Amino acid sequence: MATLEMTFTKGALDKAAHTGGAATRYRDSRYPNLYLEVGARSKTWRFRKFWKGQNFTETLGTWPAMTVIEAAQTAAEFNTRIEDAGVIVRNDAPRNAPEITLRVALEQHVTKALDPRQRHVSEETAAGYAAMLRLHTPRWLDMPITDITRQMVNEKIKAMANKPTTASCLLRALGAIYGTQLAYRDDGYEHDPTYRVKGYEARTRELLFDEAKRWPAMEAISKVPNMTRRAAWLALLFTGFRMCNIRALRWQDIDFDEKMLTLGRMKNGLRRTFPLSDAALDVFRLTPRTHDQIVFEGRHYNKPITGLRQIDIDGNDVDNGGVLRPHDTRHLFSSAAAKAGLSGPVINWMRGDVTIMQGAAGRYMHDLGSHADANAIANQIVSKSAPALSVEDMLRRA
Repeated sequence: MATLEMTFTKGALDKAAHTGGAATRYRDSRYPNLYLEVGARSKTWRFRKFWKGQNFTETLGTWPAMTVIEAAQTAAEFNTRIEDAGVIVRNDAPRNAPEITLRVALEQHVTKALDPRQRHVSEETAAGYAAMLRLHTPRWLDMPITDITRQMVNEKIKAMANKPTTASCLLRALGAIYGTQLAYRDDGYEHDPTYRVKGYEARTRELLFDEAKRWPAMEAISKVPNMTRRAAWLALLFTGFRMCNIRALRWQDIDFDEKMLTLGRMKNGLRRTFPLSDAALDVFRLTPRTHDQIVFEGRHYNKPITGLRQIDIDGNDVDNGGVLRPHDTRHLFSSAAAKAGLSGPVINWMRGDVTIMQGAAGRYMHDLGSHADANAIANQIVSKSAPALSVEDMLRRA
């Protein structure tokens, strides 16, 4: 980063421009070790000094909240401490914003407290972040966020090597919280202990069966003991939706006359309407109506179904050795759509993908699928899963 010369006067500081890159740096020869870094959104005072082989840097504040005189005095204090003790004493340095704890930073992240332009965080995500921090980093919640170091985060993630998925979720939660502080605070804040901390690679989920052979999906589903759970499995199979969308379904989302279904909130937060196949319509018509609103009510009143993880060929819930997971039903839906001759964008649309096409073109795609397309996919699923009972027979069994 090149350093430009200027005189630190009010007029010059107000006109100091960001000329590109991360920031543009200015200095005034009258004030040693004091720099003004002008970014796209803020003008930040920095102290910088090279002393006995070490680089010392510190953020002092932002212009105009901190004046030139205040910044110069603070820089002079830092300079004296370094030459006397070789360290920067941070705790008693004046700050533009008070220290906040990780608990407060989490609250700011999920409530748009820093800026109304913050991205909306759903209640489920907010609750998940809070639970993750409470379970795995309880002592950090009441620590100032600047006291949490990259070494602390890195050691925590390394210590969770036996739970790689949980470790990556924790790192993602911390990264989101600190990212909000970096993006929306305008006081020179630059601390991010998650920067360059590595998580773990996502584990691949291979199919539980040989897709070149007959698909065991409908055979296994037909033996699921509980009828509501059986119907939920069939809904997954004939729509290709994610498990979270099936759990959130309400009767008002289904239009039996128009043969359409509306998802109020997909993974990308958008609302979208999909055509339904005749088989999917039969599933919803024959699903036991145990609740006025929830389509698939679980074991507890007024709560949606849970626990559809993996079933074996006899329809029993198992931890290992199964033949079908919710992930597999989405895969089967996509394979059946390809066998039916549908194009990639139509397949992506029909199964509710966030990205329909690459680039800007995907944002202009609407209403790609049809009832005929949905039926073609369902026919392929039934054909590849045969011999099996019809949907009506599967949902009328005792």
